Amino acid sequence: MHLAWLRSRRSLAGRLALAVTGAVTAALVLAAALSVWREVDRYAADKQAALEAVAQVFAHGGARATAANDEAAAAASLRAIGNVPSIVYGAIERPDGSVLAEQGIGLRLTQDAALDGADLSLLHLFATQSLRATAPILENGRPVGRVVLIGETDDIRDHVWAAGQNAALAALLAVAIGIGVSFYLQRSVTRPLGALTRTMEAVRLRHDYTQRAPVESDDEVGALARTLNDLLSAVNERDHRLAAHSAHLEAEVQARTADLREAKQAADAANAAKSTFLATMSHEIRTPMNGVLVMAELLASADLPVRQRRYAEVIARSGRSLLAIINDILDFAKVEAGKLDLERVPVCPAEIADTVVTLFAERARAAGLDLAADIAPEVPQAILGDPVRLGQVVSNFVSNALKFTEAGHVSVRMALDAGDGCLVIAVTDTGIGIPQDKLATIFSAFSQADQSTTRRFGGTGLGLSIAQQIIAAMGGTVAVESRVGAGSTFSARIPVTVAEPARPILRHGTVPAAIVLDTAGPATRVALAASLSAAGFAPVAPVAPVAADRGAAPAHWVRDAAALVAAGRRPDRAGRVLVLAGAGDNAADQALRSGLADAVLRWPVIQAEWRPLLAALAAGDPFTASAAVAVATDLLPQFSGARVLVADDSAVNREVALEALARCGVTDVVTVEDGAAAVAAAGAQRFDLILMDGSMPVLDGFAAARTIRQREAATDRRTPIVALTAHVLGEAAEAAEAAGMNGTLLKPFTLRQLADLLEAHVPSLRDAAREAAVGSEEARAALPTGASPEASPDGDLLDAEVLDGLLGLGDGAFLDRVLDLYRAQGPVALATLRSALAVSDQPAIARAAHSLKSMSANIGARALVARLRAIEDAARNAACAEPQEACDGLETLLAATIRDLEGRTRAQAVAA
Repeated sequence: MHLAWLRSRRSLAGRLALAVTGAVTAALVLAAALSVWREVDRYAADKQAALEAVAQVFAHGGARATAANDEAAAAASLRAIGNVPSIVYGAIERPDGSVLAEQGIGLRLTQDAALDGADLSLLHLFATQSLRATAPILENGRPVGRVVLIGETDDIRDHVWAAGQNAALAALLAVAIGIGVSFYLQRSVTRPLGALTRTMEAVRLRHDYTQRAPVESDDEVGALARTLNDLLSAVNERDHRLAAHSAHLEAEVQARTADLREAKQAADAANAAKSTFLATMSHEIRTPMNGVLVMAELLASADLPVRQRRYAEVIARSGRSLLAIINDILDFAKVEAGKLDLERVPVCPAEIADTVVTLFAERARAAGLDLAADIAPEVPQAILGDPVRLGQVVSNFVSNALKFTEAGHVSVRMALDAGDGCLVIAVTDTGIGIPQDKLATIFSAFSQADQSTTRRFGGTGLGLSIAQQIIAAMGGTVAVESRVGAGSTFSARIPVTVAEPARPILRHGTVPAAIVLDTAGPATRVALAASLSAAGFAPVAPVAPVAADRGAAPAHWVRDAAALVAAGRRPDRAGRVLVLAGAGDNAADQALRSGLADAVLRWPVIQAEWRPLLAALAAGDPFTASAAVAVATDLLPQFSGARVLVADDSAVNREVALEALARCGVTDVVTVEDGAAAVAAAGAQRFDLILMDGSMPVLDGFAAARTIRQREAATDRRTPIVALTAHVLGEAAEAAEAAGMNGTLLKPFTLRQLADLLEAHVPSLRDAAREAAVGSEEARAALPTGASPEASPDGDLLDAEVLDGLLGLGDGAFLDRVLDLYRAQGPVALATLRSALAVSDQPAIARAAHSLKSMSANIGARALVARLRAIEDAARNAACAEPQEACDGLETLLAATIRDLEGRTRAQAVAA
């Protein structure tokens, strides 16, 4: 606990002086007390010694009287005590303690004197003020008694007072010396500390680091001052360096800024070069694709044989997929950011599989490989997803499998995991296989099993990596299983949302279950067997006997067309016979004409053809034709009164634009080859729309558009100008907007995109009467003149005249083929309409209703066409308020229409 006089708020000098004075005072008080005590002790000892000496004298003088027990003589010997002033009592005692003689001022009290000097303490002496001494009396060496003397010590107070005075004087002297010492210490210790404090305060207040503390000694205070001076020197030196650095900092910043500016300019130049390269590459790729894609679309909608039309549709569909992939490759911002935008629209998994196996069919046939797709019955009719990306994944898997398979087969299987509901896509091959130590890196970019693989089979090793990234973006995973020399299985698991549930096919109880599969392709045979088993059939090998419990019931057959024609007869006890033949195989047609087969199934087997045949086989209904015509494409709006100027330096693009505009009813078209000619043509006559290519010689399209806009500034007319460009980067849209254009149409474009463009810019020139005529013509492309799809005034579902016209064509199989495709495509189109109604997407509703209406008109579905027309007209006016549940009634009407059509075709077959 700190003493009050040592509180920290006192100065160091004051505390030091107080400490020294207090310490000296305390020491002197203790020394004085000790000195007084020693003086009293010395005084008592001297008194006691003197008194004992006197007692010895009296004992010698009274020895004879005491021995004789002579009281008178003893008393006489004690009379001399009166001559000793300090002795107040004396006595001679016998050996037994009785008094022989005594002399003194009073009776002896034992407690009044210190007995024989036993207690010479200061307190006892002060209390009794007397001392006692005894001496033995000896006679001839024999003790005969003793002498007892008591002496006064009343002068002890004087001795104590004198000792106290001496101690006080000594203490005062010592305190004076202590104060002098403290003042000396103050000067030698506290003054340097004070100077040090003043120096630090000056540095704090003025930030003057040139100040130095005085060094007055070599002790600890001096060392502290030297350390502070060193610190101030270091700080002062640092300030000098900072000042020098600050003086050059601006110049250094300017130099660094110049370096950064040069680096930024170099990076901008590299980015500009990359952008220019991508833009040029985009233009060079998309320009020829414009001709391929539009012409393929025109070809698919032309009056072609069924098989060729399907090929044209595959070309158009593949072209659109390729275009979508190119768009993402060229969109370097998305690639560098690691983003991949996915659509979420209704997708038919079976259609994805059909497209992929059709695309790779020729490649598989050339390599002598079997290629087949097996779609499990639980797979939904439609899911929500990105059809382009999903097709890209399956294509990459199949392409990779075909590349590394020299013999055997490649099979695609789609199934739905009952546990988590994921869509599982697996592609299995019988190729070279992958070593186990390479499986971990097989999905890495630019990775293949070894370098010899690249030299032998080619490829960059990117396909599987891209597939993995796409599946990851969909929230799924990829996997691979492989054995060297046995083949590999690449699979993907994708979480899906069902847009339209599965519609499994089940065999009717009256239809024989046995079916013999006699096909050469192992993958095709396995896929057909899986579908037949799921439908309730019992596939058997051609050598296996028919089970006895089937009795005489015939077994159905699926056999290669060439083998059946070579045999020259139908199989024994054959029920219904299907032949499998590749594209262009005349054996299939020969088998049909000769009655050896009842239907033809083309290789590779696609679900669009196989499921209608399987449904007819399971229900015991007549087979539809083995091939069917495509459903009519969407009817395009007609703009027969529009005048359009097309400016493009490519003859192919001009031809494509002419044909595409013609499909939209635009026949008044002027074409020019450069921007200057476009400016001249726009000044010579008035156009309702100008389609202007961005990159042209003489004068580019953007400059031409600015010139036209400057000319129009003096008039009230403003002709819509649309940039017709193959540049997909953002600069094209920005340049078009800066040039005063009304929008852009990217090449390659579709007929629907062109029609929507015309609808947006020249809606007043739309020719409704011509659309009705074109729609009627397309709906009756194969009918006799004068037939009308809605001629029947009755409340029937079907138009009898349209059906009669269809039944009157060829050998009567035409309606079967149309119905086959309508049965497959109608529900898909209805699912698309349902999805559009769910989100109230008016343009999508109009397109979906139009698509289903168009295909329904082709087969004379009068009631369904009327319902769909009302929905389409309302959607085109952005006024369709039909709920999603409206599709339930349409689905019922569609099913009734199909049943009525099937009844009509069966009646026709019986009549024939």
